[in-house]
Amino acid sequence: MNQQDAAFREIDCPEIALVTNHGYGGAAIPVGGAPDTGGQNFYVNTLAHQLELLGYKVTVFARGGFPFFDSDRLRRGSEYLSERVRYVFVPGGGDAFIRKEDIAIALDEQLNWLESYCRQEADARGCQPWELYEFINTHYWDAAVLAVGLSERWRNLIVEESLQRMLRGIVSESVFAELHQGLRWRAPGEAPDFYLGRLLIYHVGLADHPIDQQVRAAATLWASARAQDAAAENRLVDRVMEQLQRKDVHLDPRYEQLVAAAALGREILASQPESDEQLKRTLARIDRHVWTPHSLGEVKDFNYRNRTLDARRPLKFCERRNHERMICQRTHAFAATSAKIAEFLWTHYHVPVEETYYFPPCVDRELFRAYSQDEAEARATLRWLAETTGLSEDALNNGTLIFETSRMDRTKRKDLLLGGFAKLAADHPDSYLLIGGGPDNDVFSSLRDQLAYTDQLQGRAFLLGAIPDEHIGPMFSIADIYATASEMEGFGMSASQAASAGTALVSADTIPFCIHHASEQALLFRPGDVDGLVAALIRLIKDPAERERRGREIETTLTELDWYQRTRDFLTYLNRRGFEIQPGKPL
Repeated sequence: MNQQDAAFREIDCPEIALVTNHGYGGAAIPVGGAPDTGGQNFYVNTLAHQLELLGYKVTVFARGGFPFFDSDRLRRGSEYLSERVRYVFVPGGGDAFIRKEDIAIALDEQLNWLESYCRQEADARGCQPWELYEFINTHYWDAAVLAVGLSERWRNLIVEESLQRMLRGIVSESVFAELHQGLRWRAPGEAPDFYLGRLLIYHVGLADHPIDQQVRAAATLWASARAQDAAAENRLVDRVMEQLQRKDVHLDPRYEQLVAAAALGREILASQPESDEQLKRTLARIDRHVWTPHSLGEVKDFNYRNRTLDARRPLKFCERRNHERMICQRTHAFAATSAKIAEFLWTHYHVPVEETYYFPPCVDRELFRAYSQDEAEARATLRWLAETTGLSEDALNNGTLIFETSRMDRTKRKDLLLGGFAKLAADHPDSYLLIGGGPDNDVFSSLRDQLAYTDQLQGRAFLLGAIPDEHIGPMFSIADIYATASEMEGFGMSASQAASAGTALVSADTIPFCIHHASEQALLFRPGDVDGLVAALIRLIKDPAERERRGREIETTLTELDWYQRTRDFLTYLNRRGFEIQPGKPL
């Protein structure tokens, strides 16, 4: 353990865990450059900071074991955003980057590592692993699978301890040793009543006798060991046999024994209400997982319904849906980052409305704001932009700048932006298109080719690559129009960041922020509709007054997206759901 980790452990305030598993999450996010890295990572880091302000320390778990983006340095150990917020990198899946659609191959190894890590942390702090964190908030389905897996393993430990307490002196220690050896695969945490009855029935050693004799012997063993009278013993046996006789089909003897074991366990727990309630309370204590999907397979499948099979196959919709459905079955609190995600959670995944909190990505208003031309940050960004494009600062200052930035992914439809701009470039010679994002992958290469082979784009449209951190905020303000043609977004954080800067917005009508927060202020067009895109851009290019008015109006929509207030309300919601989160110790 390094010095920072030791100091972190000693900080006297409650701790919360966040998990964001794919991409290049970390203290420094490669803005607009790294694959599978973008809005979700900003969301997680900002949420961690808000939780810190509210008085909590935060551990963010992310996949490690492979190099950082554009670096040979391995993602391992921990790194700190502040003294109260840290990343812990979880190895698994090998030493190379894995795209999010393939990340399932890493999850078993990561889960094993996480379980071991939490056990070590708990031993050092003198508590149980499930008592480390006030809650675990996961982001995207891969992270949620890890949290659900941790909960399942912790349930196993709790039920194992309960069985030992209830059956000590009744069954042999070798039985407990055998149970512990296969704990993960036997999964007593999923069926404590079954394992209670099964251990008793198996222990009496009457496998070749009729099931009623096995149940009688097991009940007698339990009753005598717990000093129960014969009437109590008979009630146990009668209720178990009654349940077996209710079956309307003949039971195979082996299956009959399984049903009898579950029934016997249920009746014994019912006859020991204090033990039953203690077990239920302890199991409820670990049920502290909150899932923030950010997007859903069903939503993306819907948006891709008309795409070719070649485009759909790599996205593995069936596999993703099955993961998500399992998560929804095993989770009881959800944070929906858009109204569309909330709708699909309710309609396609059967999540109760009361289990869902609306928590859209909010905006860092200190970074994403209107910058005056005299501010040092704006001047530095203009110089960088001139150097990158080869345009003069005068041309950039006096022209109409259309901006977009996001990761290099085909769903972002940057090719549509280039194609649309080519249609209007000749008639609007003082307009320029600036597209940010990386890495230099096949999407980037195809855009570069499109740029090179389209005469109308020469000297007018530019691929900026990954925008340096110090310029990303001012870029939204320097731009006159922010345009996004993305076909699939969980929320549309770049659009909300542009709105926060007071920049007029042209957007495909698939962007949740634009639909639900700025439908009247933004100019919307149908996804893939290049003519609709061109018409919206020309309208704002030709009418600076409308452009400025829409920018002013759209900025006012951000008042409801305040990070601190939303985070505080989120904790209040979780407490209403029974989480019993300890009060923080604000800075």
